[in-house]
Amino acid sequence: MAQHESTSTTTVVVFPSGINQLPAELFVEIFAFCWRSFTPRFDDIYAPSRSKEHQDNPTPAYKTEIARLAHAPLLTVAQVCAKWRSIAIGTSFLWCDIELDTVLWDTPNHCATAVALLESILIRGGKFPLHVSLTEGEHPFPLLVFTLLAAHSQRWETFSCPSYFLDAFSGIQGKLPRLRELLLDPGEEEMGSLDVWSSMPSLTSLALHEDILTYDMHALPLKQLRQLECTTVDGYETRHALSLMPLLPTAAEVRLRIHLFDKTDGEWSEIDFLTSDISMFYLELAEDFDADYSLEILECILHRVTLPLLTRFELESSNYPHCPLLWPHRAFLALSARSSFGSTLQTLEIYEVHMTEQQLLQCLLDLPSLKRLAISDHQRVAPMPGRAGEGVNEVLITNALFLKLARTADSSCLVPRLSSLGCQTLMRFDDHALLTLAVSRLSASSDAGQPPNATGPQFGIELSWLPGHERKIDEDILARFRALKISSNRRFTFRISAAEDEWVN
Repeated sequence: MAQHESTSTTTVVVFPSGINQLPAELFVEIFAFCWRSFTPRFDDIYAPSRSKEHQDNPTPAYKTEIARLAHAPLLTVAQVCAKWRSIAIGTSFLWCDIELDTVLWDTPNHCATAVALLESILIRGGKFPLHVSLTEGEHPFPLLVFTLLAAHSQRWETFSCPSYFLDAFSGIQGKLPRLRELLLDPGEEEMGSLDVWSSMPSLTSLALHEDILTYDMHALPLKQLRQLECTTVDGYETRHALSLMPLLPTAAEVRLRIHLFDKTDGEWSEIDFLTSDISMFYLELAEDFDADYSLEILECILHRVTLPLLTRFELESSNYPHCPLLWPHRAFLALSARSSFGSTLQTLEIYEVHMTEQQLLQCLLDLPSLKRLAISDHQRVAPMPGRAGEGVNEVLITNALFLKLARTADSSCLVPRLSSLGCQTLMRFDDHALLTLAVSRLSASSDAGQPPNATGPQFGIELSWLPGHERKIDEDILARFRALKISSNRRFTFRISAAEDEWVN
């Protein structure tokens, strides 16, 4: 900054700062990160609603959602200087993520403001692909909102909405050439028609919920999908969801989320036997459920599917650790033998599944092609009748496991192709055993049985200590890990942090 004074006034001249010498492309990346990391304050969303006499005043929820629609972070940086404004306002793809919550239409004045803002956002986005999310609430979406969006339907790339919006899709058939991902959420109103799929030639990812799964599914464009996600609430709907798997193309990915609201007898045993060539199967159990009941459900599903091309298998509990999953040991071994995916399965992620050391070792013995393994130690957090050692920590990540996974001179070891190990741990192992594992996996012999690789084998370890069990890795070991990164030309990676999930101590 330079100052030039005269007798009448003082003029301040601001020279370009160092940051403005950066290329515009870098600013675009920074602004994109700024916008996409926008998160409202917790109390903005969950603040109590105002009384009726104050309903024309903006509620915290409305202010949050109107700021989201306006892309408030971009408007903020646009006020810094002319260059930043030109980049923020003039870069079309920064304005192509549109999230609309029904709180935007809570009063006529708010609705008029939001609609006008939506119009300007659509114009700023130019011809770039649109990513639209419509969230259902207590206020219905005005017809004008969908009309505005429909005028840009040829730009839609991802679209998320309540399922009853399908009826509105009938007016834009043949005008969805780019739509790649469609997420249909459950809605309060009756679901719309399924006869709209011919207008979505590029659709490869579809998410369905329970109110759709009981309809005739033959109209779905299953043969063109690469990803299918289904959310169910009982055995009847789960059977319908699973029945779609054989109709999917080879190497498709399936995510199945089951909400266990009530315990029902018999309906899970009615699931049909099927064979599917999917490559990824993700199972998540939600809500509060009994551990033994969840085991029964998992066993019913795994006993009835044959997955000969499976490369990735994941199990998750959305309410863990309050509701832990028990490892469906016999069912998984039977699935492995029946499907012969010992030669295909490359990723097994079972962080939130309680199993014994013996079950883990027996499972890994049958998976010689495994490359990524994600497991966890467990504290006993819920009564599990008939389980040995109830109330005792299950420690799977031990010196013994590391030594079994370490490569030896004769190349014998557990999971010979392992290249990535993720552990949520009680940190009850000796750091030297961890070092032995890393060194052995990076040795020249660790790629035995695989085609020669000029860059050598790669190996990564990610440790997350469970709450209340933090401890430091030995400094000498950490120094050896840093040396391994250098000597292996960064083919070795090591990361340690706190586990993200809440844990019950």
